Amino acid sequence: MNKNRRRTGWWLLVLGAISAAHDAARPATAAEAPLSKLAGLLHNEDCTNFFYYQDFPEGKAGEIADRYVDVLAEAGVSVLLCNTNARRTNYRSGVWDAFWDGYDPDGSDEQPFLAAMPPGRRDTYRKLVGNMLEVHRQGVDYPARIIQRCRRRGISPWLSLRMNDVHENDNLDHPFHAALWRRRELFRQGHPGYYARALDYAHPEVREHYRALIAESLARYDLDGLELDFLREPYLFSLGKEQEGRALLTDWLRTIRQLTDAAAGHRGHAVRLGVRVPSCLDTALGLGLDAPAWAEEGLVDLVVAAPRWQSLEFDIPLGRWRERLGDRVTLAGGLEVNYRPCGELPARLVTADDAVGAAVAVLSGGADVVYLFNYFQHGHPQWPSAEYQRMLQSFSSLDQLLTLPRRHAVTGRDVAVPGADTRAPLPASGTRLPFAMALGPTPPTGWQAEATIEIAGPNANHAPPAVSVNGVAGELGNEAAAGGNRLLRYAIPPGALPGQNQDTIVITAAGQDQIKVLRVEVRLHPGT
Repeated sequence: MNKNRRRTGWWLLVLGAISAAHDAARPATAAEAPLSKLAGLLHNEDCTNFFYYQDFPEGKAGEIADRYVDVLAEAGVSVLLCNTNARRTNYRSGVWDAFWDGYDPDGSDEQPFLAAMPPGRRDTYRKLVGNMLEVHRQGVDYPARIIQRCRRRGISPWLSLRMNDVHENDNLDHPFHAALWRRRELFRQGHPGYYARALDYAHPEVREHYRALIAESLARYDLDGLELDFLREPYLFSLGKEQEGRALLTDWLRTIRQLTDAAAGHRGHAVRLGVRVPSCLDTALGLGLDAPAWAEEGLVDLVVAAPRWQSLEFDIPLGRWRERLGDRVTLAGGLEVNYRPCGELPARLVTADDAVGAAVAVLSGGADVVYLFNYFQHGHPQWPSAEYQRMLQSFSSLDQLLTLPRRHAVTGRDVAVPGADTRAPLPASGTRLPFAMALGPTPPTGWQAEATIEIAGPNANHAPPAVSVNGVAGELGNEAAAGGNRLLRYAIPPGALPGQNQDTIVITAAGQDQIKVLRVEVRLHPGT
């Protein structure tokens, strides 16, 4: 306890020094000295993946961390956003509990730290927290080592902080949680679902808890930027209190911007501030995340509009985001690692074609850069190492992406304002069903295009529906069964794709009976 108290006190002294530097030498505001936009590829590395999938022999932790960064450098990553927290930190913090606090590596599976976990999950969790502890025991400050290697390999180092993570929220005794997240009086009110035990930022104690972690991160690490990840989780206020919270959060963000400006004065170089928010602008605003106001006031330098987790999105309204944000901030479009057309079909990990299609939609739709989330070199998207690096290299360049096969699809959004009408585009039932799709620039001469639709129920005796793209009819190529449904593929004439990023695909039933559509995809690829 005394050691922790001394450590916390030391950081408070450092933070005081940074505040003094802020008062004495605040950098020019964004309006006075605008920063150049970020370029290349932005990659978020979550707080656990590095520790889950490898071992750390004695004396090798630093070398292993270096190799991890090297893979990303050789894959063309230009900005690495290293996530250091969920409800605890993956390093020895002076203001938050670490993941391993309370864990006895020599103890049994029945030790108090693990007692609340299902027995079948204890081995995996022990590996996670044991590896974090081992890296620390070997004298490696994980974020510091990652930052150091990034600078050596020409990657801009950022930290990413999860602002309201709710993993394991169904079990408040789980060792994932630190003490604050077991205090029910700090939870959001009025929401019965998965996010009910997210913290409510209306409480000063919650805001201060995160401010302390932010301040420590800026004082302790030489960053180029700090991202506040509001997609873990975007539900920051009690039901019906989101707009009251909107002003509160903006005022709190002014305090955070003062901290990044102070860190910039202390470090002698710019320290940017970024936010990750829901893909739909109206949803972000409805939840109190007023990124346009933050951009206008110069509080943020990076806005990442992204899906949360359930599926890639091929229609993030980046043009509208750009219009509202102005041209000063870097606008990134986020790619997730799952693909799921609708709730009635299972999710799967993305293929290369899926990811390329989503990245093309990002870079041709108004964003400056692609941002990857959950694209790990271990675990998923389960691409072999060479393919993983080759694919990541392509995400920095629209021209390079357009040389690769790609798939565009209709998907929904997995973040919504409580009570809002947020019906997903799929499944859809009717006799004539139009879908807006952004298929990107016109494919090269000689490329082929095919549309794939999935219809619920076999109805094998029914004539197949007609499919057209931008008013040009497709030709049915083949049909197959898919888990009791019908999967139909249509060849699309090249002239149907004018490259205007506002394409329309129409599915028309052959008769008067309604059809129920579960999947709509268009794949573009070189001819054979």
